[in-house]
Amino acid sequence: MQPEGPYRFTETLGECQVGRAWAALDGQDRPVTVAVLEGAAAGDQRWREAFANAANVLAQTPGGHRYVNADFAAAEPWIAYPSEEEGAAERLFRSLGMDYQRIPTAEMLPPPPAAAPVSAPPQLPWVPQPWAMAAQPISGAPMSPAAVSATSAVSAPPAVASAPVATDPLDPSGGRRIAPVQPKPKRRDWISIVGALVLTLVAGTAGFFLGAGREKEAAAPTPSASPSLPPYEATQLAINKAKFEGELAPLVEPWLTRIGGCTVYDQPGAPKLPADEKGHVFCHYGGAWLHFTLYPGQKQKDTARAYRQQLNLAGGSLAPGLREASTAKGGVTGKPGNYVEYAFEGEDGRAICGVWWDPDDMQGAFYIETLCKDGVDGNWDALRDLWQRGS
Repeated sequence: MQPEGPYRFTETLGECQVGRAWAALDGQDRPVTVAVLEGAAAGDQRWREAFANAANVLAQTPGGHRYVNADFAAAEPWIAYPSEEEGAAERLFRSLGMDYQRIPTAEMLPPPPAAAPVSAPPQLPWVPQPWAMAAQPISGAPMSPAAVSATSAVSAPPAVASAPVATDPLDPSGGRRIAPVQPKPKRRDWISIVGALVLTLVAGTAGFFLGAGREKEAAAPTPSASPSLPPYEATQLAINKAKFEGELAPLVEPWLTRIGGCTVYDQPGAPKLPADEKGHVFCHYGGAWLHFTLYPGQKQKDTARAYRQQLNLAGGSLAPGLREASTAKGGVTGKPGNYVEYAFEGEDGRAICGVWWDPDDMQGAFYIETLCKDGVDGNWDALRDLWQRGS
C-alpha cells in the first residue's frame, strides 16, 4: 500500500524494520525520495519524535542531507529529499539503528520467466529503541520541522554505500584533535539536553564511579604472552578473571592485567542491571571508564549501538574530530565488529568522549569513556589507540 502525501509514488527503493523509502514525483514531475515511518513505529509517539529528531539533526550536520518537505504530524510521518541528495533516506534510517535494505529496481532485475503478480516485500519486525523511548530524545529536545527550512543548504555528502565501510580508526588522516570545550552553565542547547536514558546508563554510572574509583586506577603494560607476570599484574589478572567468567570472558581478555577497580552490576552497592542487559561490569583504566556489557540478543545489542550512533551524529559540534561510525577489526583479536565514536555533555557541563566496539561473533560490547579535555587532553587518537590495544 502506497503512503499518503502530495507525491506520486512510483516504486519502493528500500525498507527496514520501521519504514520504507519511495521514489516519487512532485507536482512538477521532479523526482524526490520519500522516507516514511510505518506500522507500529508510526503509532508510537516516541518513535515519531525520534524520526523527526534524526531528520533535523541530519539536515543540520555538515555532510548531512537537506530535505525539501516533511510532515511529521501525518498518520505515517514522512520526509522528502531532492534527487541530488543521494542515499539520504538510507542514512536517515541507519542513523536510527535500523538494518536498511535496498530493493533492486526493475532495470536491475533479469526479466521474469512469466508475467505474475509480485507480492510486496515482507514487513520486518519492529525493534524498539531505548533512546527513542526516553522522555526526551537522547540528542536533545525535539526540534520542530520549521527549524530546518526547505531551502537550507548543507554541503553534499558522498554517496552512502549499501553497508558500512570498514575503516581504520587509527588512520592519521583527519580528525586528530578535539577542540577544548568550555562549559556554558547558562546555555542549554539541543546537544546539551541529555535524555533520560543517557542520564541512567552513562552519567549515572559515571557519577557513581568518578568519586569512588580514582584511587583504584590501574595502568600496566599490555598483557604478555609469557606465563609469568609481575606480582601486581598477576594479582589483577586473578581478581578480574573471577568477575568476567562466562560469555564476557573473550571480550575482556586483552584487558585483564591492565584494568582495576572492576564492579559487577547488581552486586551490593553497584548500579542495578538494566532490563535490556544480561551482564555488565564497570572498570577503570587510568583516567578512563570501561564498560563491558552482555546483551540477551542481537536486537538489544543493535539498539545500544544505535544510541551511540545517534550521539555520533549529534556530538560533532560538542567534540569536533570524531569520525563517522564504521566497521573495524579489533587491534588485538582481529575480529570484525562495529566501531562508533561519540560525545555528549555530562551533568557538570563537561564534554565526555567515548568509543564503542562490538564484535560480530558475540552478543557483547565494550565502550570506553573519559572527559574529552581532562581525560585525553583533546586528542581523539589517544582513545583510538586505547581501543586498538584492547580490542
